[in-house]
Amino acid sequence: MAAVIDHIGGPALSRLAVPAQATLPDDIRKLIDEQGGDNWIRALSLNPETARRFVKYFGSLFSASGQQLALAERELIAVVVSSANGCGLCALHHTHALGEALGDPAKARRVAVDLHFAELTPREAALASLALKITRTPRDIEAADFDRLRAQGLSEAAILEAVETASWFNHTNRIFISTGVLPDDRYFSDAA
Repeated sequence: MAAVIDHIGGPALSRLAVPAQATLPDDIRKLIDEQGGDNWIRALSLNPETARRFVKYFGSLFSASGQQLALAERELIAVVVSSANGCGLCALHHTHALGEALGDPAKARRVAVDLHFAELTPREAALASLALKITRTPRDIEAADFDRLRAQGLSEAAILEAVETASWFNHTNRIFISTGVLPDDRYFSDAA
């Protein structure tokens, strides 16, 4: 069994064992370093193949180039889905990232806390609405939901990317909620 670590004097990082970095393959230690040593990647390192798959998909979905949606739109979807699901880890991480992408941390926090106070543009509101529907009632999605996005200038490919992003975050949220991965302390500071 891998050596288990936790916060020094604090709660465990996950409901599953978190291996000591020294016991991990070199490429996984490098992934952890590249992700700033965040708890989520440390927790996923328990299964190196899971960590590799996760980082590869996340890196592709959140790449700065080659995407249909702007980074701020993908982060908006991440925050909406993660907040609706109650995934504190992802909601905190992506609220911070949304604030950076928007250049407006206060708006990002309003999105996370209550969309009614977020003063979304019509395009943002259409994306948030679709993300919520995918999260809560995906069988209720209708052509009108996609028409609303088309009316805001989204292409078919961009709509598919919005669906993919919301769906992926529902998947991700369930991993981190189920395993109980502790959000990193840095996301609770004003500097985050």
